Amino acid sequence: MSIERAAKATVSPSQSRSMRQVWYPRHVQPMPSCDVTRRLARWYRVHKRDVPWRRTRDPHAVWISEVMLQQTTVEVIASRWERFLRRFPTVEALARATEREVLAEWSGLGYYARARNLHHAARAIAEAGAFPRTLEGLRALPGIGAYTAAAVGSICFQIPEPVVDGNVVRVLCRLHGLRLDSKAPATLAKVRALARPLIPARNPGDHNQAVMELGALVCTPRAPRCGACPLRTLCRATASGKPDGFPRAPRRPQPRTIYLAAGVVEREKKILLVEDEELVPGHLVVPLFRIPAGERSANVLRRGWRRLAGRDAIALERVATLRHSVLDRRYLVSLFTFEEKPPAPALRRPPESRRVRLLSPSQISRHAHGGLLLKVLAAWRAHRARHAR
Repeated sequence: MSIERAAKATVSPSQSRSMRQVWYPRHVQPMPSCDVTRRLARWYRVHKRDVPWRRTRDPHAVWISEVMLQQTTVEVIASRWERFLRRFPTVEALARATEREVLAEWSGLGYYARARNLHHAARAIAEAGAFPRTLEGLRALPGIGAYTAAAVGSICFQIPEPVVDGNVVRVLCRLHGLRLDSKAPATLAKVRALARPLIPARNPGDHNQAVMELGALVCTPRAPRCGACPLRTLCRATASGKPDGFPRAPRRPQPRTIYLAAGVVEREKKILLVEDEELVPGHLVVPLFRIPAGERSANVLRRGWRRLAGRDAIALERVATLRHSVLDRRYLVSLFTFEEKPPAPALRRPPESRRVRLLSPSQISRHAHGGLLLKVLAAWRAHRARHAR
């Protein structure tokens, strides 16, 4: 049986004993799995963080927490998870909502494809009439991969399947002394194979959370606290004297810089917003226009505003230059405020068909928006305060 096949295999409680035997890479010898599992269980009972999603086995609530925890810290989602569940307490409530309502509640958490997939999966679950209780059923839902299926399955349905996330990769690569690329598919397959014999048939969800918690609190990417680790006497990375060299950091893609011109304008004490076509489709944002090489940002804004709103932008004032990042994209945004006037009849053209919305600042929080809009509004308010003195 290959590492890849072992990594992809799923188990039931009746199969857990046979899964104690697993193929290891040649240069890694099996650890005493029962000893590792016991040490982790004892450590977790004493040191686990008291977070609200660990007090429930409701699959809807656990699923929401696991999706939120991807790319977002525990500290950030602690309050947002409870707020999201107040808004959508059941799968059926989430399924009945519109995508705009779900995105609005998700605003500020980033990686908005997660929210869209949550919505699509909730509709599939509501249509089926029940939450799936097998790994295969969970994996069939939109946006649910191996990690989320293993997390929800082990915590809610006692399926002894290991989770493999960044924390687990780091803990097990250090434990076994694997200096591998932490993001490579082959590394994930090896780690999953190494994790499977460690997971107990009883309370597999607690075990999975224990490994992740150890990676988050003790076995951190930099300056790991090896003296506080329950596995330190078994850990090959600790024995090497350079534990933070395991696993090998992946190569990061070279970021792309994109230059934008943006404008804030008020009409009757409301701010003109459009649906985003640049950063996160479907979000509300001030109008953004790409700046071609060699062009002035003010000229790009004037032309873009005439196309968008059918009006001329006059008396431009530069507010700030903002920096914003989305994945491997780095945005440099030249932000202006200005006044509007209708263009001369000879230059008048019908405005673009992009949907324009006018909202007061207090209304914006009820609509889907991202971090860039918050930065824009903060800079605009500071600019107004300076000129009001």
